[in-house]
Amino acid sequence: MKRGRDTSKTDGLEPHASLINFLLQTYLFPKRLSFRWQNRNRQKISEGTIASVRALLEEARNCGSKNFDAVHNAGLYILLLERDLSAYNELLFLSKSPWHRQFAARGMAVLLYEGCEDILELLGKHYRESLKDLGLGQPWFQELNRISSGFNSFKQKHFQFLKEVRNYVGAHREKDALVQIKFLDGLDPLEVWRLGAAFSTPLRDFVKFQIKLTQYAKHPGVMLQEAIRLAVKPNS
Repeated sequence: MKRGRDTSKTDGLEPHASLINFLLQTYLFPKRLSFRWQNRNRQKISEGTIASVRALLEEARNCGSKNFDAVHNAGLYILLLERDLSAYNELLFLSKSPWHRQFAARGMAVLLYEGCEDILELLGKHYRESLKDLGLGQPWFQELNRISSGFNSFKQKHFQFLKEVRNYVGAHREKDALVQIKFLDGLDPLEVWRLGAAFSTPLRDFVKFQIKLTQYAKHPGVMLQEAIRLAVKPNS
């Protein structure tokens, strides 16, 4: 077990740990109030954006446009991922007990593991072919390659650790309860939070890319070109 630790030497530290936690909660209280105030409208804006992109995706799917489908499906996916990541980040920051912080960290680790895999798949051949069909030039693909490189770099550095968290205590693949709890003993929520922040960098770049791409796809000339393509090949 790579991340377990011996707790036999810390059996007498519970009062000390409780005092530290109390002081931490006291210190964080005004910061948590500020965090809630600053993020009071985030969820409302996020839900509105998700609803708008969902409508675009449903329209593309109903029309049979594989190109607009690929564009808006990727956009909706990253919006849902970003919403969940923000929620876990908020849970980690606002949690009032070590167990709740660790619980949020486990969920975030699973999300990062699955999200990194899925995004790299989304940015693959089908997505790129659709962008070519929509007339996007080389600068778009250079930017897309840079974003993909960011996700690949994150995966190479952190995928093994995230996989361990997922298997041992996230998805509960490990059936030995003692192994699970020893792994939890060594799991640092702050480490997972840092990974979430690192993952957010290429994710934000992808969000910006998708915003520009959505605006491009709504251009009348692009929409007309796609309508002509559908008329010629209605099943494409």
